[in-house]
Amino acid sequence: MDLKNGTTNNEKLSLWGYTKKALDIALHPSSVSESYSIGDALAFYYKAAIIPAIAAAVLGFLLFFAFGSLAFGIFSIFDTLLGGIVAVAGVVIGLVGAAMGLAYILLFIPIGIIVDGAIYHFFAKTLFKLWKNDISKTITATMYATFPAMLLVWAFFIPILGMVVAIVVSIWSFIILIISMARQQQVSGWRAFGGILISSIVLGIIIVVIEFIFLLPFSTGIAGPAIGSSYCIANPGFLCLNGSFSNGVISAEVGQSIGVNMMKSRLFFVPSGQSLSASDPSYYIGNLSSGSLVNVKIAGVKAVNNVVVGNLTLEYYTSVSQSTPYIKNLAYYES
Repeated sequence: MDLKNGTTNNEKLSLWGYTKKALDIALHPSSVSESYSIGDALAFYYKAAIIPAIAAAVLGFLLFFAFGSLAFGIFSIFDTLLGGIVAVAGVVIGLVGAAMGLAYILLFIPIGIIVDGAIYHFFAKTLFKLWKNDISKTITATMYATFPAMLLVWAFFIPILGMVVAIVVSIWSFIILIISMARQQQVSGWRAFGGILISSIVLGIIIVVIEFIFLLPFSTGIAGPAIGSSYCIANPGFLCLNGSFSNGVISAEVGQSIGVNMMKSRLFFVPSGQSLSASDPSYYIGNLSSGSLVNVKIAGVKAVNNVVVGNLTLEYYTSVSQSTPYIKNLAYYES
């Protein structure tokens, strides 16, 4: 679309014309109502991205080449063997910088357009009925919002300035997304903002829930929920698995992964809020080797209001000459 007269004339544009049009849209998103099919949107994006991609590749190469050569040059002062590979290493590192710029513009941003657009459309249009039009409109608005990042990605390579540009681009892109989505979906700015916000919040919650489900067993070492309603949550460096409580006896598999030679080990159950006492229920383990599991049964444990809560506290020695034992909480226990 020619922003001055509102006509579509993409077929007559040069590569620079496509890039200039993308810049015009980024600067005047409220003046643009043109939309594309998904395929046409990606085609337009790639035509507009060729010149910025070349600029990003060139600047990425030059900056990475300079930093790589400087770094290897400094190291070569101390190691003469590195002197002969400084130039080659600089070129290789420069090529990495060029590849990063090209990958961001030609791969990651287009993937983001499709993925983000589909997510926005599913939640805001399909699920919550906040928007009116089909997914091509959503993809178009999402594409428009990527133009600042596509046009200025070359600046990301510049130290300090790149961080400032990245912050500005993020805010700029979000504003374009709201304005363009409102025009494409023919809704108010607040309704467009609401759809984007709700999509982001719901997606964030889903991601957090999925991460919680999959990462919970690892967040407490190897331990996790045990038999029935018992929990045996190991502290760092220790293992505690398959905890259970029945008829005054706590059963569990315990071990240590910190590599310390533990001798004359005894495991106590210390009720919550109390300090270790020699009279606390315990189980004598003996030697507790690194990486091995030992089945323990601590008898004489009394439930309070049908609940058993406390610490499994380990008392051990590291040598036969040691007179005072080490004391460490091996795990938190609840049943």
